[in-house]
Amino acid sequence: MNLPDPSAPALDDLVHRLQQRLNARATAATREWWTKYLRGAASFRGVKMGDVRKTVHAWFKEEQLGKRLSAEQQKDLALMLLEEDCTEDKLAGVLFLQEILLQAGALACRSDLPRFARLFDQGYIHDWNVCDWFCVKVLGPLAEQQGEACARVISGWRKADSVWQRRASVVAFVNLAKEGDRNFPGFTEMVLDNCSHLLASQERFDQTGVGWVLRELSRSDQGRVVGFVEANLERFSRESLKNATKYLPSEVAEQLRQAHLLSGTRSRRRK
Repeated sequence: MNLPDPSAPALDDLVHRLQQRLNARATAATREWWTKYLRGAASFRGVKMGDVRKTVHAWFKEEQLGKRLSAEQQKDLALMLLEEDCTEDKLAGVLFLQEILLQAGALACRSDLPRFARLFDQGYIHDWNVCDWFCVKVLGPLAEQQGEACARVISGWRKADSVWQRRASVVAFVNLAKEGDRNFPGFTEMVLDNCSHLLASQERFDQTGVGWVLRELSRSDQGRVVGFVEANLERFSRESLKNATKYLPSEVAEQLRQAHLLSGTRSRRRK
C-alpha cells in the first residue's frame, strides 16, 4: 500500500460520492422487493447486489483510493459504510473489506476483530441479511486466512449480548465446516461448543444459525453431528432441526425428527 496522499478528500465526502453512485443504479422495484423480503427490518436504496459490487470497484478505482489512502484509512472508510443506514451502503462496506482489503492482506484479527465487534455492539449490524453477508464474506475468510487463533476469537462471540454477534459465532464458519478438523485440530469441537451455547436460546436467529452450521458440518463429520443432535433434541426448534439434518441420510433425519416430536410431547406433559 502506498502512503496516503495529503490532498486526498475527506472520508465523509468519499462516502457521499459512493452513495450518489448507488442512487444512480437504484430502482423502486428493487427497493420494494428487498423491503418485502426483509419484512421491513432494513432500509434499502433499491440496488441489486451485482450493481453494488460493480459500483464499489469502479468508485475505488476512479477515486484512486489505493494510492490516496493508507490501509488504515481504507479500513476506516469501509467501517463508515457499515455504519450507514441503507443496506446497500453496508454491503458496499462488506465488499470493500472482503474483495479489496482482505485480498490485499490488509486485515489483521488482533486489531480488526474488536472493531468488527463494535459494529454489533452499537447496532450497526441489526438484521440477518447484513449479518450473514459479513460472516460469510469477511469473518469466515479472515479466519481461514489467519488460522485457529482468529477463529477462536470469533468463537468467543457466542456469549455476546447481541443476537447477531452470537449468530456470527457459528455462521462465520459455515463455509469452513464442511472441512471439519482439516481446518485445524479441534475445529469441530469448537463449533459444537458454540452450537451448545446458542441452543440455550429460543431466539429464532440463534437457532437457525445452529441449524445452518450443523448442516455443513455433517458433510465432514456426520457421526458427531448426529450424536450432538441426539443429545440436544429438546433444545432445537423445529426449523433449526430441519436444517441441521438436511444432508443426513433420509432415514436418520426422519428418526431424529420423530424423536424431536416425542421430546416436545413429553416436555408439554411435564408442564
